[in-house]
Amino acid sequence: MILIPQRLFESSQVKTILRDGNVCILNKSLTEPVVNREGYISNHVISIVLSGEQKIKTYDDEIIHVKSNEVLFIPRGMYYISDLIPENGKFVSLLFYFDDSIIQEFLSTSKVSEISNKAVPDHLKFGVVPSVKLFAESLISIYQTQNLRNKNFLNLKILELLYLLNGLAKEKQFANFLFRLTLPKKRNIKVFMEKNYDKPLKMEDYAYLTGRSLSTFRRDFKSFYDITPQKWIKEKRLEKALNILSQKEISVTDLAFEVGYKIFLTSSKSLKIKLDNHLSNIF
Repeated sequence: MILIPQRLFESSQVKTILRDGNVCILNKSLTEPVVNREGYISNHVISIVLSGEQKIKTYDDEIIHVKSNEVLFIPRGMYYISDLIPENGKFVSLLFYFDDSIIQEFLSTSKVSEISNKAVPDHLKFGVVPSVKLFAESLISIYQTQNLRNKNFLNLKILELLYLLNGLAKEKQFANFLFRLTLPKKRNIKVFMEKNYDKPLKMEDYAYLTGRSLSTFRRDFKSFYDITPQKWIKEKRLEKALNILSQKEISVTDLAFEVGYKIFLTSSKSLKIKLDNHLSNIF
């Protein structure tokens, strides 16, 4: 599992322009396609694709297609699978990662009209925006090329981008979207868990992604399934593992990865014992 932006700091394909913890501005540059890259976004992100295109598949199986010079805003908490496709041998994007404190600073000077009862969108996409493209290119030129890495500029540049996008959206629409992002957001546990039980997530991640505290998630989960989430997940993963084994030969390690045990060091051993016991009963 790749936590974003945390894992990007380690990548040779990503240059840090400005950073303060996980609030940052990054420049990603690729020469080869990257496909089926899993990620969990831990901070809000605005992506400006300067060259190439990006295809994102969300946990709801929605496909988001972002072409060159388009802008995409994704709220934190999304689990996704992404393809990055270079154009003329190059993919370049500028990424702005920020938290609720910057949104609240922006909202302190923006008017928010009556809030809609509709659910907050999973993303907000802007078409080709010349002013934003110019902003991105000048930021790279000034702060990256000139090596001006003073983090005091960080919040100012993110706020500048928010004001630019706010000016492009319909009256108060963008400010309303940002305000609703800071409100608690609950997702249907049954729908979410059936689609994501095989993802390498911790229990705290499942709680966060469904818009609940850990204790509320466990309580709501048990009210739906009459079983603890830990036990349910283990049973679902074992069921999937046995189904895979019935269709093909596969190593225990690869099998553990396929059913969601990428981040648990001892899980493959536990899974192997369960599978061995099950197979011995069959044969």
